[in-house]
This record gives sequence, C-alpha cells and structure tokens, in this order.
Amino acid sequence: MTVDSYVFCPLQPSAYLARLTADSTTFGQLLESQPLDTPVATCGDWDLAALATHVGWVYRWATVAMQTAAMPDRGAVERPSSPDELHEWFTNGTADMLNTLAEIDPNGPTWHPFAPPQLAGLWPRRLAHETTIHLLDAQLACSDQQDVDAVMASDGIDEYLTVALPRVLAGEGVTTPTTTLHIHCTDVEGEWLIVPSPDGLIITREHAKGDAALRGPAGALLADLWGRRGALGDIDIAGDADVAASWLAIGGN
Repeated sequence: MTVDSYVFCPLQPSAYLARLTADSTTFGQLLESQPLDTPVATCGDWDLAALATHVGWVYRWATVAMQTAAMPDRGAVERPSSPDELHEWFTNGTADMLNTLAEIDPNGPTWHPFAPPQLAGLWPRRLAHETTIHLLDAQLACSDQQDVDAVMASDGIDEYLTVALPRVLAGEGVTTPTTTLHIHCTDVEGEWLIVPSPDGLIITREHAKGDAALRGPAGALLADLWGRRGALGDIDIAGDADVAASWLAIGGN
C-alpha cells in the first residue's frame, strides 16, 4: 500500500487519550445501566455482554503488546468467567490500558498486526477509533445518544483506509474491489481517492474522480465504511452504485 499527496497529520496522542478515556467511560456506564443481554444488531448475534467482552479483550491484548513489544501468547488475556464479573473486568482492563498508553514512548517498539511500522504510537489512534465504533454499536443497541466528533471521525476515516482496511483485505474470503473510490467529507477537511493496484491500495488524499464517490458528514462516512450503514445519518453516493456498495461491504467483514 502506498499513501501519496498531502501529508496527513494524525491528532496529538493527548487527543486520542482524551477521546478514549471519555468513550470507554461511557461504555462502562452502559454496562452498569443496561441489561447485558441487550441484542447488538450491528454486531451479528452479539449482545451487550459479548460486545463488552470483545472490547475489553482488545484493551488487554493491546496492553500486553505495548508492555512486551511482542505478539501476546495465545491465552495471555483472560475473559471474565461470569457476567457478574464483566463490569469490574472491563473497568480494570481499561484503567491498565490508559495508564500504559500515557506512559509509552510513541517512537518505542511494539507489536501489532497492521502494515505501519512497529511503533507504539500506533496504539492510541487505533484504540481510540476501535472504541468509537464499538461504543456506537452499544449506543445504538441501548437507544443512547450517539455523538462522534467530526474532526475525530475524519481522522478515523484515514485510519480505516491506511491501517484497518489493508488488514481486512488480507483476510480469507475478502475480495479487493478493482474499481476506484473517492471519499469526501462535507463538514470538515478530508478527501481520499482509493486506487487498487497489484502492489496493494494506492491512497491519495485529494479531490479527484473515482468510479464512485461517497460524500457526507465525516461521522456518517466513518460509520458507513465500518458497515454501520445510516447509523449517523445519510451519505450521498455518486457514480456507480455497485462500485460504492462493493467498497462499503468490506467494513462489515
């Protein structure tokens, strides 16, 4: 994968930590106030307990990766043994993660399963956006108010395209579209053109024409790219609707 055109500057680590702290706190509050068997329609057959277990496991797994700079061994992270332990398990794991993130050297070594260099600075951004999407899942399930900051959402789109998407496309049973896609935020800065090539995706951050285009508020675009269609409002699709659908289908894998 190559990324060309203007240099995209991710937010400061403090911004990711602030968002991650706020969103993980809100998530924990939902675990206290809502039935754990509440179905989460955006995550297949998961309920709120299964979603929280997934998020909490990711937090603990990433913490081990940051602390050891190595791929965590299988079984290195335990799940709660009963629903009664879920909230405390989630809260303790979240605190450990946030403390570790606050102490890491962004240029220090880590392990992660993504294409960018093995530097610890990837984690605040990755975990912040992971939490944004799964908090949205929980809020939709619990009929709670959804609110994604537009600047953070635009950064999340860039992170999806350059970090998460290449890993998803490398998975079994996932086909990379052969068509081009343009994405354009209408409320904050953010434009991208995605062009598949034999060597992977070529992503240029520019105003350009693709076979299809997605336009809309950054939050709505981010949600739709991650397979949560319409969760934060509608987006406009221009050009070939089938091309747009093929790209939008990837985030649900």
